[in-house]
Amino acid sequence: MKDRHLEERPACSVKSTPVPVEITCIICGTEAEIWSDETDIVCNSCGCLIKKNKTNN
Repeated sequence: MKDRHLEERPACSVKSTPVPVEITCIICGTEAEIWSDETDIVCNSCGCLIKKNKTNN
């Protein structure tokens, strides 16, 4: 008899694929694209560093 938990894949074997997320620059209001695995990007319009936080992820 096999244990059910041994048949399931461990959480560390599941890989997530990054996806693009729209984010708004707080300085100029331009919409920018940041990947889900990135923490910050530079705005193409004004050059401001945009950091991803819990409210815009």
